[in-house]
Amino acid sequence: MESLFGKKKRAPGGALVVYTTKHGQTQRYAERIAQPLDALIKEAAYMKGSKAAAYDVIVVGCCVYQGKVHGLDFLQDNREELKGKRIVVYTCGILDPEIPEIKTSLDHQVQEALGEELADAKVFHMRGAIHWRSLGIMEHVKMKKWLSQIKKKGDRSEAENQLLEAEGGVIDFGDEADCAAVVAAARGLEGAL
Repeated sequence: MESLFGKKKRAPGGALVVYTTKHGQTQRYAERIAQPLDALIKEAAYMKGSKAAAYDVIVVGCCVYQGKVHGLDFLQDNREELKGKRIVVYTCGILDPEIPEIKTSLDHQVQEALGEELADAKVFHMRGAIHWRSLGIMEHVKMKKWLSQIKKKGDRSEAENQLLEAEGGVIDFGDEADCAAVVAAARGLEGAL
């Protein structure tokens, strides 16, 4: 249905993608996920749970910054309104979620936010990007410190070597397959996890 202003109106039901982002990478994923779902996309700070409750499927994108998952308050604050909905959560950060201690930390933070009310949610952890130019002064200082610690390590991972090589530039771990898995889960396809 077209509105007077030429934008597509969305009837109740369907999919909603909400996200929280620090430097735009979680938003980039949100846009890629929303498109095949024909979903409304909103920044979580501007979305109320009562409005989210009108949708059947809610995808929540959370950025990971310095090991902390941001955006989980949307889930915590709106558990009652979101009960009974298909919930899909994805995190986006620079650290490799395949590293067991990182995955454990991310899983713990997300599960705590979901609580028992939303325990059936599908959860995905994805890698983002760093654009050194977009970092603030304090972020530059922290990154320099982190990279100096990595340089001192004798046995570095491939991801750590990639970070060192990209210092001062751009490194992007984005993967379209990650978006496809989230879309499949949002559609309720079996084997999505």
